[in-house]
Amino acid sequence: MTRDEIDTPALLVDLNEMESNLRQMAAFFADKQVKLRPHFKNHKSPILARKQLEAGAIGLTCATLREAEILADSGIRDILIANEIAGERELNQFVELSRRADVIVALDNETVAAEMAAVSRAQGIPLSVVVDLNVGLNRCGIQPGEPALNLAKKAVQLGLKFRGVMGYEGHLQAFPQSEERDKVVRQVCQSLTDSRRLIENAGIPVEIVSTGGTGTYMIGGQYPGITDIQAGSYLLMDTIYTNRGSTFSRSLTILATVISRPDQNRAVVDCGLKVLSGERGLSTVKDMEGVQLKALHAVHGLLETQNPDERLQPGRKIELWVHYSDATVNLHDRMYGVRNGDVEEIIRIEH
Repeated sequence: MTRDEIDTPALLVDLNEMESNLRQMAAFFADKQVKLRPHFKNHKSPILARKQLEAGAIGLTCATLREAEILADSGIRDILIANEIAGERELNQFVELSRRADVIVALDNETVAAEMAAVSRAQGIPLSVVVDLNVGLNRCGIQPGEPALNLAKKAVQLGLKFRGVMGYEGHLQAFPQSEERDKVVRQVCQSLTDSRRLIENAGIPVEIVSTGGTGTYMIGGQYPGITDIQAGSYLLMDTIYTNRGSTFSRSLTILATVISRPDQNRAVVDCGLKVLSGERGLSTVKDMEGVQLKALHAVHGLLETQNPDERLQPGRKIELWVHYSDATVNLHDRMYGVRNGDVEEIIRIEH
């Protein structure tokens, strides 16, 4: 099957570019003490997770119990849920996952720790946790230092398997790399490693100090005392990161068909908000200078052009760069792996 034989709208991944990204990130970590634990929430594909493990990743990071379940079902055994869980049903699901894989969950609350420990004792299954530190994102997490130490002590006293600490500097991923931003990233790493030393000085071993993302991996990935980086977007890459100066190549596009040409300056394609995320910015059109996506409706994309471009005739297929990959991938159940215009594989996206 060629690219032009794919029914539209469809999510495409350029395999040449994706594999280049895979190699670039693997090469960075190949000689480092810090290792890569890539985030599954970006691509949500066990096939791509396997490629990352084969390239040297030590395990996978994910955001939800469901994602951890998908990974465990696909045979992946080292899983970090970099997020909090709460509630009886969720804790029991965590227990069942822990029977099948080495699953670690983030913790920032003594009440949840006590409930988790009670479920662990009742079912006879050890449960692994990392203490989640608030390193400036102001989402989940406990404060570094003494609060982190106290929660680690509590987890151990309750009988949980304390594995270490994590802290995600998501607020810093939004800024292009600069000396000022990188200084703040180093401060985040320092707060994590300071908390590590505090906990270790209390006699509690710390195996994991996890942080970072695609925008900051090059700083945390070389910082003494950090053990792993949770970068995810680097593999597929999107325009948001490209605009921030990322060295990775965009590989993800939406294939769409022109379905209307009301006049010389306007065209309509068959992709809208149901297949293409627009909440963080609109996509750009690939290889068509002077053509702009101006609006996304439910199933329509409205284009404007400065020139009477013949490539925008009804029936013509075009590609739009994915602006925000996390949210766009989540709208699909497959992506077509294309190499030099031919479909080489169909990659399932699991939900």
